Amino acid sequence: MDYRTYMKRIEFALDKIKATDEIQESPWQEVVVRELNEISKDCAKDLQTETGQISNKGDYQLELDEWPPTRILSLMLALSAWVGWIMHEKHGSGVEQPFSSRVCLQMIQEAFEYGVHLSVHKQIPQSL
Repeated sequence: MDYRTYMKRIEFALDKIKATDEIQESPWQEVVVRELNEISKDCAKDLQTETGQISNKGDYQLELDEWPPTRILSLMLALSAWVGWIMHEKHGSGVEQPFSSRVCLQMIQEAFEYGVHLSVHKQIPQSL
C-alpha cells in the first residue's frame, strides 16, 4: 500500500483550509472529512487489490470499499501513517512526551486490543 499518497492527500486537505494548527468546523467538514471519506474508499480498493479479498456475505459479496469494517480499517491505516509522521515531527518518539509517535502507537494498540477484548468476552458496544 502506498501510504505516502494518502498522507499527501491528508496534508493537501489540511493545507487547503489552512488547518495545520487549528480546526474551523465548517471547512473541516466540507473539505477534510470529505477527503477522508474518499481516502477510505481508495485505500479499501487498494487493500482489496493487495489481498485479493472481498467480503463474502453468504448469498452476496461486497467489495472492500462497500463493507463498513474494511472502509473504517482503510481509513485507520491511512490516518495511522499520517499520525505516525506528524506526531514524530512534532513530539519525537520518546515516552516522556504524551503525544510522541511511540505513545500514540501505544494508544492506538490499546484501543484495538480493547475492541478485541470485548469480542472475546462476547460483549457488543451497544450493550455496554
